[in-house]
Amino acid sequence: MIYDKFIRLVETHAEVLTGTWIKEVKNNPSTSGYKHLSDETLGNRVYDVYKRLGEWILLEENTLKKTAEHYMRLGRDRAAEGIKASEVIYALILTRVVLWRYIISQGIISSTLELHQALEFYQKINNFFDKAAYFVLVGFESLKPEEQAKLKKEDFIEKAVESVTHWFIKDFK
Repeated sequence: MIYDKFIRLVETHAEVLTGTWIKEVKNNPSTSGYKHLSDETLGNRVYDVYKRLGEWILLEENTLKKTAEHYMRLGRDRAAEGIKASEVIYALILTRVVLWRYIISQGIISSTLELHQALEFYQKINNFFDKAAYFVLVGFESLKPEEQAKLKKEDFIEKAVESVTHWFIKDFK
């Protein structure tokens, strides 16, 4: 299936994708909070996103709770670092854009069927990044004292996951 082709492409060219993203995030005025971070730190961060995306595409719903927890924690961590929520979300957007531009530039879509599969793949990518952005913002908000009590409730993450699974982002098939 073409998904495997895309995932292998990302894995094989991870260094190129990482380098492109680092340049984008360091030079983009919408992500100025990232300028002071080392290339190594940024590389580790974008690698983590691509790795989780690969897991998401292969396992999707089996990783939703794990994905939610990770991106909520990421939101709290970035807030604690003093990076604005808008910059974190834009960095995620850049991650998706760099990935898709690279896939398209490689010319691996050679038939109508592969184009259809590529669009399905892009929908999965968007679904992942939409959910990641939502959970990052939940993490940011959880630093507010009034939100911390909600986060400590045992079923908070399950409810957040359920909200994006059954309401926030519906899977149209």
